[in-house]
Amino acid sequence: MTDRGAWLEERRKGIGGSDAAKVLGISKWGGPLSVFMDKTGRSPEREMTEAMEMGVLLEEAVARLFMSRTGFRVARVNGILRHPEHPWMLASVDRRIVGHKSGLECKTAHFMKAAQWEGDGLPDDYYCQTQHYCAVTGWESCWIAALVGGQRFVFKEVPRNDAFIKEMTAREREFWNEYVAKDEPPPAGASDDVSEIYPEDATGAMLEPEARHTGMLERIFELEGEASRISGLIDGLKNRIRQDIGEAAGIEGIATWKNNRPSLRVDWEAVAQELGATPEVISRHTAAKPGARVLRLVRKKISQEAA
Repeated sequence: MTDRGAWLEERRKGIGGSDAAKVLGISKWGGPLSVFMDKTGRSPEREMTEAMEMGVLLEEAVARLFMSRTGFRVARVNGILRHPEHPWMLASVDRRIVGHKSGLECKTAHFMKAAQWEGDGLPDDYYCQTQHYCAVTGWESCWIAALVGGQRFVFKEVPRNDAFIKEMTAREREFWNEYVAKDEPPPAGASDDVSEIYPEDATGAMLEPEARHTGMLERIFELEGEASRISGLIDGLKNRIRQDIGEAAGIEGIATWKNNRPSLRVDWEAVAQELGATPEVISRHTAAKPGARVLRLVRKKISQEAA
């Protein structure tokens, strides 16, 4: 097993800082079900993406920039730390700040995410991560340093929040004991992909509805109605801005309304035919892609029952 493989295997033995926001259901990168799939070994090992690789390579540069800007000295933290009372709470920390009860997380961020770092702003995932680390280590704070867009360097201290830690720890404890330990999938969150655990309708059977299903369906329709009304108001305001812009490029400090660059699409089947490929040859090199599972709500049934 590679060093990365061993590290990933050790991470499966508890909830880490990057899991915290997912367990709480406030992450855009996955929810409780995705963490459950990972901790129970149901998810395949993720290959390191180019963005992840760049983050690892630039970690030392971010740490050095932080030291030069703040005057702090930092040191690497070897291995995965474990909470003294809650063994399922883990922390894989980038650095500790020498002489202080504090640590440092080194990040890289896309330039499109720059607004999230303005002022005291911090992405929710990273706030949960810092509080999780404070819980595991007993630190009074945790610093975040980030290289945004490869050009802008930001750093900020996140103080320990005991009230948040108490609630977070309770939610993590419930998740670990009630779902991971019992090998029972948790209720899916908004960012979860349920098709990871149920990729196909293998039985083809239709289940009998329960009262809670009808309740959820009615609530969905109610919320969709509210969302549609709000979306209409937003679209109307946007169109008024477009109307004011007219043939200009935008309104200074308010909005721009410009044409994107034209996109190109290649009709590869037409190319193959022009080069002399027969329909039989094209057919041999055409593979069927499995269809995605689509949830379609039965609106007609609800309206009949209501009547």
